[in-house]
Amino acid sequence: MRPWLTQNLGWKLSSVVLAFLLWAVVVGDQKVEVTMNVPLQVGPLPKNLVPLQEPPESVEVRLRGPKTLITTLTPREVGMENFPGNLVEGENLVAIRPEMIRVPRGIEVVGVAPRRIRLPLDAIAAWEVEVSPRIEGVPLKGYILKRVTVTPPRVRLSGPRSEMSRLARLYTLPISLEGHSTSFSTRAMLEPLGRQIRALDEQPIVVAVEIGTQKS
Repeated sequence: MRPWLTQNLGWKLSSVVLAFLLWAVVVGDQKVEVTMNVPLQVGPLPKNLVPLQEPPESVEVRLRGPKTLITTLTPREVGMENFPGNLVEGENLVAIRPEMIRVPRGIEVVGVAPRRIRLPLDAIAAWEVEVSPRIEGVPLKGYILKRVTVTPPRVRLSGPRSEMSRLARLYTLPISLEGHSTSFSTRAMLEPLGRQIRALDEQPIVVAVEIGTQKS
């Protein structure tokens, strides 16, 4: 082995190790970008207002930072906060700004998509609506349907005012007369009311069907 290779061997090895560490630090500090989907947290909404359509479940966030931080970033470290509180009844066009995204120190939010979301809000309304039974089929031969009554005849509902205003009446799920020759009563379910409309009364709906003989 040549003598000059072994001279100051310790210093030479230390220099190699130091150079490697410096290279690792430089590479680790390189800025990189990643894209993450962050849940969209809407609210709190003003009292007695509800959204007429569901906003997007998440927004796409573009992040930039040192490679050592970006590669160890977890979804729970990134979130949305400070959602605008000046929402009103009607159309709301909400800007999603980078400063609304919470990220660890050293990470920068460089882009959000979509940058705006449409959030229409409507006031909650409540009133009574008439119930009408849906009757299907016919009784046995020689018998006829004489009368149908519903108890309660009206039910109280709550929901967005724009949807409630279109409800002139409610219908039950179909009630069959096939094979019947005598009067009967049955509990009835209402047809689906809509995603945001709910019944305020807990009283069951009972439909009484009166069947009589057919006069010749």
